[in-house]
Amino acid sequence: MNLRKELSRFLTIRQSISPRMKLLLAEEERNGAFVANRFRYVIGGVLAASAVANIPNMHDILGYFVNFIALAFYFLNTFVHAYLLKCDHKFWREKYEYISLFFDNFLVFITMWNWYLLQGGGNPNFNLKTPLLFYYFLPLALSLFQFRIRLVAFSFFCFLVSYFVFLGYAIALNSKTGTVWFSYVLSDELILSDAIVSKPLVYLVVTLSLSYGIYRTIVMLKRLADSEAQKTSLARYFSPDLVEEITSQPDIIPSGQRQKVTVLFSDIRGFTQLSESMDPAVLSVFLNDYRKGMTRAIFNYGGTLDKFIGDAVMATFGTPLPAKLQGLDSKNAVLSAKEMFIELDRFNSERISRGESPIEIGIGIHCGEVFAGNIGSEERMEYTVIGDTVNTASRIESACKELGAKLLISEEVWEDAGRPDDFERTRPVALAGKEKRVELFSLRKAVS
Repeated sequence: MNLRKELSRFLTIRQSISPRMKLLLAEEERNGAFVANRFRYVIGGVLAASAVANIPNMHDILGYFVNFIALAFYFLNTFVHAYLLKCDHKFWREKYEYISLFFDNFLVFITMWNWYLLQGGGNPNFNLKTPLLFYYFLPLALSLFQFRIRLVAFSFFCFLVSYFVFLGYAIALNSKTGTVWFSYVLSDELILSDAIVSKPLVYLVVTLSLSYGIYRTIVMLKRLADSEAQKTSLARYFSPDLVEEITSQPDIIPSGQRQKVTVLFSDIRGFTQLSESMDPAVLSVFLNDYRKGMTRAIFNYGGTLDKFIGDAVMATFGTPLPAKLQGLDSKNAVLSAKEMFIELDRFNSERISRGESPIEIGIGIHCGEVFAGNIGSEERMEYTVIGDTVNTASRIESACKELGAKLLISEEVWEDAGRPDDFERTRPVALAGKEKRVELFSLRKAVS
């Protein structure tokens, strides 16, 4: 692990997340504040039980006041915090998180100081050795609920100030020190090096652990959010199985390479006239419903939805990686085209049931070498294929009108797909941009 890089990420993690995730995280922080506030009642109950359990040990009326007044102020702080969480005072709600933590730490400090005055016997080492120091962990733990490293750090800072006030006071009064652990543990002596280093270091380790835990949680949430966003984006173009493969192996998509691909184009017949007679809102619904069926047919055979161009659909088979079996991409393209007609029949049945006229489509398929990869600017990058193969596939689809065919494939696709016997050779036809006429293959019988 690169420590410097990890530290940089640690300090800037919130700046690197998306605005939407910031909103979600802010919402979870507020939910965490509610949870922390409820948990404060649990802690308050434990503290009250502890105070009651120690009643026999209180040899002075002031002992009762110290514990129970501290509890009263603790619950007052809890009630104020709960009130502000339910209000819309965002400024005070956020600021009071720090005020509340300061108040909790201050209560521990005052309680310890009072017990020193009551039970410390005039030995300032009392505050550095008392088990009450562990109570500083409570505000530290409460700050964890809100996924905010600053709250954890602030609570640790409050502890440090309190602790070093106790330590400075002990040193100023020339408290009894030594180097024998037995005396340190069981008498009133203090090992100064341990007091200066060990206890603050333990709290520092806990603070860093909590902070890093919050950081790793945010990183995990960011990765999950990025992964889901990537899946959502990829799902528009790739089949579900391929989306899972791409997200689990990001390097599967090459940056750009020449490869053999089968390209499919489809187009709605008479779409211009049809669209002119439709209200824009109705046209939008029409295209969305139509595209759903076509996309489903493409994805069912492992195709990639390259783009929609109005009513036209461009799909590729063999991207981002070609099939391992020779000719499988062309076979899948042909099978996908046939299923597109099945989807079209379903779409038309719904239109007819509403008293609307059915539509017809033409499909052209060609295979060959293309350049496949991410193309565009940094602001607008898309994975696509370019090359003469793409242009030829589009022109084959246009030839459907001239030949009166619904599905046309090139001879290259026919050979690559294993010479399917439900296609027949057409008469030679001229394709735009091609000097020689070419023979295509037309589906003999419409899919029913």
